[in-house]
Amino acid sequence: MRSVLVTGGAGFIGTALIASLMADDIDVVVVDDLRPQIHHDPDEVRARLGSVLREADVRDERFWRGLPSVDAVVHLAAETGVGQSMYEVDRYRSVNVDGTRNAAHFAADHDVPIVFFSSRAVYGEGRWDCGAHGPHTSSRCCRDAQPAASRETDPVAPVSIYGETKAAAERLFQDGAAGDVPVSIVRPQNVIGEGQSLHNPYTGVLAAFLACLREGLPVQVYGDGHQTRDFVHVSDVVAATRMLLERRPSTTDVLTVNLGSGRRTTLVELADLAIAGAPDGGTMEFVDVHRAGDIEHACAEVTWARECGLPTPGVTVDDAVARFVADGWTRQGAPAAAWEDALGLLRLRGLAK
Repeated sequence: MRSVLVTGGAGFIGTALIASLMADDIDVVVVDDLRPQIHHDPDEVRARLGSVLREADVRDERFWRGLPSVDAVVHLAAETGVGQSMYEVDRYRSVNVDGTRNAAHFAADHDVPIVFFSSRAVYGEGRWDCGAHGPHTSSRCCRDAQPAASRETDPVAPVSIYGETKAAAERLFQDGAAGDVPVSIVRPQNVIGEGQSLHNPYTGVLAAFLACLREGLPVQVYGDGHQTRDFVHVSDVVAATRMLLERRPSTTDVLTVNLGSGRRTTLVELADLAIAGAPDGGTMEFVDVHRAGDIEHACAEVTWARECGLPTPGVTVDDAVARFVADGWTRQGAPAAAWEDALGLLRLRGLAK
């Protein structure tokens, strides 16, 4: 493999991926619109990426026709804020579905494999195990039900517009939008690590925690903190993506696979890890908030990923959080008030209480 097109390549995962590819002398073409909500300093990104950057909107079909031939495509470009998706519906659907369709058609036209980044959000409330009612998905049946890891074979049941758009984008590939080229659909859990955006108040609970800690404020944990997430370090996501790029299946079946650690971490545990990593420590407080599209629990079943030969994550959650805090402590980021402002907008629209 000599060249890879990476959409959303100026973002968090994309930046780590292209660094890995370029370290192995693989040419990259980066497509990104450098949206200010994500990229606080677009000029820095332009200077850093130079001639490999194609600044454009993935929804623009004409732009795709002018791109050079490559050996593979990684489609990361997306709008990703769950709360924001509930009121910016048209933009999320056009970027996440129409943009993905363009990427699929490009891969088909050039007869090259494509790795598409979907999301854990397609599972919605996920899988539950219950002694009284048996295993089931989508919603908790009773108090006895316990959260279980989501499997790739589980039915999709998103509870946010963002999740719906990712599920719709997956269906494009399942319906043949990329023709007969190898297609890998990855469903990452919460990806964390160095270089993560500190400016987007609609994504990244760790960025919110960090903003509070840097200002000497208590870390705000929404709800009672029992909610769980599955955190995976960006380097492990890059390693899995690199392996998928080399995949040469004997059939044209679409491969769908979870990317996660398979370990549950409560928000209280996450806050404790962030506080432990801060130079001066910190405290936490609980805030009674529920936002539309939020879920209680998320965790990936990773058996299929191992059977597919994808590597076991090498960075623990504890180390991943510590590295994130150490990296982010001196980087410029949004103030803690930005998350309060975003929550206020959701309340005004009746999407938070």
